[in-house]
Amino acid sequence: MVITSKTNTKSPLKGLFLFFLSFIFSMIVLIYFFAWDSSNKINQNKDYQESWLEEGSLFICPFH
Repeated sequence: MVITSKTNTKSPLKGLFLFFLSFIFSMIVLIYFFAWDSSNKINQNKDYQESWLEEGSLFICPFH
């Protein structure tokens, strides 16, 4: 006698949600540290020409 369970037929919504949540959190941490490094470079050297990526990270990050 074979008993089937309903747990095998569920869609993987929890796993996809956790994956996207961890991806978004990783991007937030990456932007924060990149903006922190860029602001340190700008503060140390006033003639430092920042790239578009550094300007963007400083604009996106609310803490810098």
